[in-house]
Amino acid sequence: MIFLDFYKKIYNNQHVDGFRLQIIYHIGMLILLSSILVEPFREWLGFGWWFILWVLVVQRICGHYATLFYHRMLCHNHFTVVPWFERLVVLLSPMALQGYPAGYVIVHLMHHKYADQEGDPHPPVSATRRRWVNLVFPFLHDSKELELKLIIKFMRRPGQKFITKYYWYMVAFITVLFCIVNYKLLFIWLAGTQLGIFMGYMLNTYGHNPPDSKLYFWKHYRGDIDSTHKAVNLPGWSLQGRGENWHYVHHTYPNRWNFHPEAEQGKLDQNAWIIDKLVKLGIAEVKTPA
Repeated sequence: MIFLDFYKKIYNNQHVDGFRLQIIYHIGMLILLSSILVEPFREWLGFGWWFILWVLVVQRICGHYATLFYHRMLCHNHFTVVPWFERLVVLLSPMALQGYPAGYVIVHLMHHKYADQEGDPHPPVSATRRRWVNLVFPFLHDSKELELKLIIKFMRRPGQKFITKYYWYMVAFITVLFCIVNYKLLFIWLAGTQLGIFMGYMLNTYGHNPPDSKLYFWKHYRGDIDSTHKAVNLPGWSLQGRGENWHYVHHTYPNRWNFHPEAEQGKLDQNAWIIDKLVKLGIAEVKTPA
């Protein structure tokens, strides 16, 4: 019953397309878990390590796409790109299956505006919410009303009106195309993109957590920088974080395009390294301090 209650709350919430995205998330994660744990499904799928490998590849690509372009470029405007490249990034957004950019941007801007206080759309831990809720229902947002004024200027960017109107039509087209070519491609796509969302919400959940957590990034605010560095550099954590694991840096200095805590010494996080290469290619231009 509790699952149905959460679904009802998502359905009645004003988050952009949260209900659709939540259903897709559960389908993707169900495919991934079934391919590993359910023998009849594994046999029907013709399961092999190739399947998991391609799921991880898709997860990696979509993770970089979301954190680099949705987060740093479109939401925070840390860097800009030439118009044709931005239109390409926007047109590719249905492949990442994380909702159209405007939906992400408005929720994330509200998160920064009300971080860890009343009005934050996705508080990790509260009186009625626990860690598992974030990971099982990542599109369950607690804000009562979306502040549409936050994206008025954003909607003037290249391709935003088009993708907002046609996003789900494009998702449907991609789904049918994968079914025609090979249903296994559809399963890889769904499992990989939603695993990327799961990893993203892992970072979000443990990036805003009570002080008894070993992954409590906000110790930085109390001056415990050594403990913070150890937390974000746990094996595999920094690899999956793509630089977003330096979450405390981002919230302390939200205008920095390079989240690495030693940015002043010339060190780059993973996404910042990509931005640097795009700048050298003449495709991008950084708009904020490193």
